[in-house]
Amino acid sequence: MAINSKVFDDSSSIATAPPSQSSVFSFGRMKQKRAAVLSRIRDIVLAPNFNPSSVTPNLNACAAALPAAELSNILTQLNIEGHTALYWAIVNNRPQALWAFNKFISCYSPVCTSDLCIACMITSDHAMFMQLNLGRRSEQMRLRGLLGCPPDGIQVHTCDEFTNQFNVVLGIRMFQKRLRTATGNKWYHEFVAGGRIWWLRFKKLNESSNGIWHVDIGLCQHSEPARLNAVLLIEAHSRKPGCATPPEALKIPLSLTDTQFLALAPWKSPEGIDYVLPPKMTWSISKELGDWVMHNTTEYVDHEGTLHAKLEVTLL
Repeated sequence: MAINSKVFDDSSSIATAPPSQSSVFSFGRMKQKRAAVLSRIRDIVLAPNFNPSSVTPNLNACAAALPAAELSNILTQLNIEGHTALYWAIVNNRPQALWAFNKFISCYSPVCTSDLCIACMITSDHAMFMQLNLGRRSEQMRLRGLLGCPPDGIQVHTCDEFTNQFNVVLGIRMFQKRLRTATGNKWYHEFVAGGRIWWLRFKKLNESSNGIWHVDIGLCQHSEPARLNAVLLIEAHSRKPGCATPPEALKIPLSLTDTQFLALAPWKSPEGIDYVLPPKMTWSISKELGDWVMHNTTEYVDHEGTLHAKLEVTLL
């Protein structure tokens, strides 16, 4: 009698075998642990009676209950009212929880990074934005590291909250060297102010522009559109021999206000898709700097090659 070969087919028997009771029990236990850990994390960021001293013991208990990768995923997923635990730690002003969470996170996903940017934007927390390195593009960070360049100094000061005025003080390290080596002759600086994330860009349009550089201002993803008056003041740090011009006159005021009062629109929609600009809106407002940017002189950079500038903005 012929023997059915399928009876002895090991792969077939494995594929159709029902899960063992132990594996089902193990899966159920892990699911319960995840739910318990998420509940504990939710209490840390949302409970009204927040106690900073309880954060570390609670997180250590969570770490003991789950594998490191599982805990990292829970902390960076949009699983608490549509946001991450990190988002709520920023929005509810619980930095102790934020930095404690960070110790258990292997890396930020793009979704988590976007969520953190939104939290900093809502709270207008530029300091947190910088501490989390949210405004530093990976390519620019690599280039700065290759050049041995220290971090730039970017400080945001609210001048008048009622009239929506703020100043951004910039100390851009190795200014000329970085522009010469930047990919595409572009260099970005990002900052948080007025409930938005802004970018300031130095760029050379193309090789045929005869070395003429421009400066642009625009809005990052998730920001609300804005109309503004903006002036960029670039300070001089030394004068040419025999120059009788007072130091105050060596500042270069560049008005970035469009004469037609075009409103700035964020570069991309919240879904990450470019959309058609409505009437009277623009992606950016640009101003010509000139060719002095690359002059071999210390007139506009200090002895360390740092360009000092101040951006004065009034939202209309």
